[in-house]
Amino acid sequence: CGLCSQPESLLMHNSRPVSLLICALGGEGGGVLTAWLVEVARVAGFAAQSTSIPGVAQRTGATTYFIEVFPVPQSALGGRQPVFSLNPIPGALDAVISSELLETARCASNGLPSPERTMIITSSSRTLTTLERSHLGDGRLNDAALLQIVQSACRAHHVLDMQAIARTHGTAVSAVMLGAIAASGLFPFPKEAYLQVVR
Repeated sequence: CGLCSQPESLLMHNSRPVSLLICALGGEGGGVLTAWLVEVARVAGFAAQSTSIPGVAQRTGATTYFIEVFPVPQSALGGRQPVFSLNPIPGALDAVISSELLETARCASNGLPSPERTMIITSSSRTLTTLERSHLGDGRLNDAALLQIVQSACRAHHVLDMQAIARTHGTAVSAVMLGAIAASGLFPFPKEAYLQVVR
């Protein structure tokens, strides 16, 4: 058709949203991080959408935030808008970032990341679950086993101690996660867009 000859139509046809699942514990600023990323997308001129699924109390699960960004500037879309998902699709995530190692392994065990497609950025730090704390002996799960689950579920992984970095710099885990996402190059945002939003 005639529309297909338009450059922006080709861009729309050949591109799909870049998807990120954020797993954060209560009080770590996962919602703030998601709002930052959506605002960075707006500042940089890209369409984005986010949704969230609340976790539960007493450290039995993370709150997850799902964000998609269409990697073509809105100025090149000819007035059209991309269609985004309302929730993460197992096996179709470009990236997962998680502030706690067990939550990363839980996400991997649930089949959300893909060994062919997904990059995982995870913290090596642990916040013990209710079950681990209520055990009569040492109920801690083995970190090496958790990391092996993570490694087998993704095409690439990056492990850093987000809690230690946050303490060293007197900031929140959400800020560390923002820096890790920016450094990963996952989204087509210039550095200045991140800095503008943080300022």
